[in-house]
Amino acid sequence: MTLNDIQEDFEVLGTYGLAGLRRHRILRLTQEAYDQEALLSHEDLAVLLTTSPATVKRDIRALKQSGYFVMTRGAKHDMGPGTSHKTQILELYFKAYTFTEIEKKTNHSERAVYRYLKDFTQVATLHHQGFPDAQIRLITHFSDRLIREYLALYKEYQHTDRMTQLLHPEPADRKKGELS
Repeated sequence: MTLNDIQEDFEVLGTYGLAGLRRHRILRLTQEAYDQEALLSHEDLAVLLTTSPATVKRDIRALKQSGYFVMTRGAKHDMGPGTSHKTQILELYFKAYTFTEIEKKTNHSERAVYRYLKDFTQVATLHHQGFPDAQIRLITHFSDRLIREYLALYKEYQHTDRMTQLLHPEPADRKKGELS
């Protein structure tokens, strides 16, 4: 992993200051670790950057608010109080990002994004059919937390085109506007 890239880091420091440099390094280190099939925790990043885990957490929050997806151990394994990475990926889908944009932004394969959409569709469909949350949990084997997150997404985006296409697709053999 590249802890220091003198030329690039110097440019970032000059443009964005010390906090910007630290955030730039967080993005670089987490991406390089992920590319090597490893994940860094907030504590790992704090040691590498000689700062505190609280500072790393604050920097990652700022990066997420700026639209970056930071793959840490906690994000990948849905640890901690934040929303799951699955929910974050689905939110990008409902905000009309393309699959290519979602893949680039989150370092997830198209296959993973489809799997999250399939799981979400199952939860949303069961909810729409009137199943209580506890029964949805038994049927899907998903955690209470993930079901709550998916249902919050459903409520927020239920009137969007993407949600309609996902939950009520037109049959492949019928043309748009054609009656059966």
